[in-house]
Amino acid sequence: IWQCFLPYHKARIEHLSSHCTGVGWRLSAIEVASKDDSYNFPANTFAGGINHICCFSGKSYHSLTAKEIHSKVMKVLKELNPDVVFAPAPAFPEGMAAYCYRLLRASTAVMMDDMWEGSDARGILKRTAKKLINKNIDAAFIPAQSHAAYYNRMGFPEERIVFGVDVVDNEFFRAGTDRVRAEEKAARKSVGLPDNYFLFVGRFLPRKGLEHLIEAYRLYRDKKEASPWELVLVGDGTHLDQIKKRAEHTPGISFTGPLFGNDLCIYYGLARVLIVPSVIEPWGLVVNEALASGLPVIVSSGCGSAKALVHEGRNGWIFGTSDIHSLTDKMLLASEQSPEALGKMGTQSRQIISEWSLDRFSDGVKKAVEIPRRAPAGFMSNIITRLWKGRVRIN
Repeated sequence: IWQCFLPYHKARIEHLSSHCTGVGWRLSAIEVASKDDSYNFPANTFAGGINHICCFSGKSYHSLTAKEIHSKVMKVLKELNPDVVFAPAPAFPEGMAAYCYRLLRASTAVMMDDMWEGSDARGILKRTAKKLINKNIDAAFIPAQSHAAYYNRMGFPEERIVFGVDVVDNEFFRAGTDRVRAEEKAARKSVGLPDNYFLFVGRFLPRKGLEHLIEAYRLYRDKKEASPWELVLVGDGTHLDQIKKRAEHTPGISFTGPLFGNDLCIYYGLARVLIVPSVIEPWGLVVNEALASGLPVIVSSGCGSAKALVHEGRNGWIFGTSDIHSLTDKMLLASEQSPEALGKMGTQSRQIISEWSLDRFSDGVKKAVEIPRRAPAGFMSNIITRLWKGRVRIN
């Protein structure tokens, strides 16, 4: 279950489906709504043979109430009667529907989540409630060992934790960017891109740290004595107008709007370095995409993937969350590298991300399915699991 199937969800599900067929499992993919106000990706269609159920076709996830989502997902689960349910965290109504369903049937429930200490701002009461709900969840499917300590503290022992939830279709980005680079001159001319530029890809939201990026880039241009790189920002979101206003007096900054698929590969393929300035980020799949595209990266320490995917000086650099001067220094360092040095870093990026393929996701699912159901959670855990319906919000 996911709130809306984005391209990386589609890739994971289709890859997993081929594994399920081989072992005699029936896979159902439940999508809450076909639209999501915070992403604006085009709708996906699945390959034949996948039981794709959209609970609210044609509607945006954020136009629905938690009660509507919880009720509809619960109804679908009762009709399907699955043995194992993979669902989001208890913050989401579709997740809570799955954990309520588990109380009704002799099934197991696996939470797909990428929260960590740096992205969990809950107070002690909310954390306590979450721990009680977690007693009704049999396993946590999380990105990497770097996140495991947080889930240990939230009530999941090592034997109930599996890894590999946050992956993208590496081969799509590898092949797409290689095609672009093979025709670099024509591709660059077709979209009017500069010879050298930093790239940002993501949603324009307050927690993405874009104000810090704009200020760091202004300082970078002040300090760079000759031929400063430009800054290209790809994406859309509620914070876009504010960021454009902040950037209007700084030369070298351009905004493309949202880009997807092969169009996005052009921008990854021709960029020098991806920057992820997030203040808070559970993971950051754009880091996966950039590494698969063969790019070095500059990533905030507030980004959950930084520890696992960024090897300092080898395939990129990490800077302190909200530390504008540190980010400026990393940008200067990156733009002083030769094309050959950046190319070697990009090769390292691809080697690192090769361990984070779609197979990693499918292997994690297989391991999670083998984890047995927990012992009864107790009265308080069951009451909270039944009463809490989750929240609908833009994260």
